[in-house]
Amino acid sequence: MGKPVSGSRTDRLRAARRTRRKAVLAATTGLAVGLGILFSTSSTADTRLLHILDAAKREPVRTTTTAASPRTKAATSHSGTTASPSAKPHAPASASASASAPALSAAAVAAPAQEPPVTSIGDSETLAQDQQPSQVGALFSGSVTGSHYCTASVVDSPAGDIIVAAAHCLTAGPDSSNVFVPAYRDGSAPYGVWHLEDVIESSAWTNDQDPDDDVAFAVVSPLNGRSLESVVGSYTLDTDGVSSTQVQLTGYPEDSNEPISCSGDSSGYSATQLEVYCTNYTSGTSGSGWIADYDPTTGTGSLVGVIGGYEAGGDTPDVSYSPLFGSDVRALYDQAIGVAG
Repeated sequence: MGKPVSGSRTDRLRAARRTRRKAVLAATTGLAVGLGILFSTSSTADTRLLHILDAAKREPVRTTTTAASPRTKAATSHSGTTASPSAKPHAPASASASASAPALSAAAVAAPAQEPPVTSIGDSETLAQDQQPSQVGALFSGSVTGSHYCTASVVDSPAGDIIVAAAHCLTAGPDSSNVFVPAYRDGSAPYGVWHLEDVIESSAWTNDQDPDDDVAFAVVSPLNGRSLESVVGSYTLDTDGVSSTQVQLTGYPEDSNEPISCSGDSSGYSATQLEVYCTNYTSGTSGSGWIADYDPTTGTGSLVGVIGGYEAGGDTPDVSYSPLFGSDVRALYDQAIGVAG
């Protein structure tokens, strides 16, 4: 119980004042606590709102893009044989050309950058349309309506009109029957259909099918007044004899109308041949370029080999070979530049 109050008036007044002071103090304390809670709650809400706004600012805007068996790795080829700085980025077409209308649109100036392939070391994956490198395409005999039988890549050149593949995919000399379709997919030719004019290969391959010379360059005709390289970009040719490095391979299996891609660690199989482990590189992938210093942001890099050479590129789907790119390949490339004029 509380202390009793004395009976005098003075004592009662003092007691009353003490009671009022206590009441005022209690009210003031309650008000302060209440205001503190209010400000704390408001501050917390403001902080949460700022976090939400900041997260929204950082979150990227997502848009939907509408995209237009163990054996030798070449299908029966045209010849009947079954055996530096990064490159220029592509300038993709904004309109697609189908098999019935293969000519490149005049509006083919630029388009959104492609997504880079996402692959595990040694495991191939089928590429989505926006992951396909524009510098890589399928070779057809006659037209895009037929079957593709090999893969080729665009290499940088003065006139911008040279592709490289395996020699067992083509025949040396003038060529009016084969076409190159960059970024081919499901019957469509998004960058047009490019006709081959001339094929350059080593006499060592022509005469003896020497696997160390299983490389060919081809000159392609302009399309709608433009060079191939100006439309799709290119890879830089590297002939410094690179052997042990990580490479990106993109190719077209004969039984698929969509390309596959794989990152693999290349190594020397012999003094003149390279090998790499990448799964599911079957018939049709012969000629696929081996791209070193691959930049997944731009899709560019240096071409240091092609699927070919020993066992015509490999007689199992998971191990592929390439001739070593040295001075002989450089001489062949220079010859192709001379033919292109």
